[in-house]
Amino acid sequence: MFKKLLGFLLMVMVVVTVMDVWRGKDLPVGELPESVWMTITEQQRDIIAESYEQPVIVYFWATWCPVCSTITPSVDWLAGHLPVVTVAMRSGTDAELQRYVTQNDYQMVVVNDATGRLSQQWGVPVTPAFAIVSEGEIQSFTAGLTTPMGLYARWLWAKWL
Repeated sequence: MFKKLLGFLLMVMVVVTVMDVWRGKDLPVGELPESVWMTITEQQRDIIAESYEQPVIVYFWATWCPVCSTITPSVDWLAGHLPVVTVAMRSGTDAELQRYVTQNDYQMVVVNDATGRLSQQWGVPVTPAFAIVSEGEIQSFTAGLTTPMGLYARWLWAKWL
């Protein structure tokens, strides 16, 4: 029984890794695109500069995304412990997004990508998506359902590289 479970977990890990590599094929390589962003609370964030201090988790999500509504509360919790900047894709005006964030009692940093331009520049194919940026480069990328522990493991990996 234990061997079957171990084999199944290994197979799942291989499939997830292959999918992450495939979904990350359109990510920018080398110098990252625009990385100085204005949050909905009018704070400027420089992802690349911050990533030289410690890895930054960049979370691409949307208010209309059903999977995001499941994951975002755990990302908000994680943002209380790690550097996380979120990018809300095509989710309305700053005021609408601020109401959504307040209504859900989120404390995370939110950048409004109302037109989807930032997401396109970063090559983000779907929501939710996560990039771990360290020393000015994307060290890890994943899309779809993930856990806080999975994100933390990717963040640690980027920190130790």
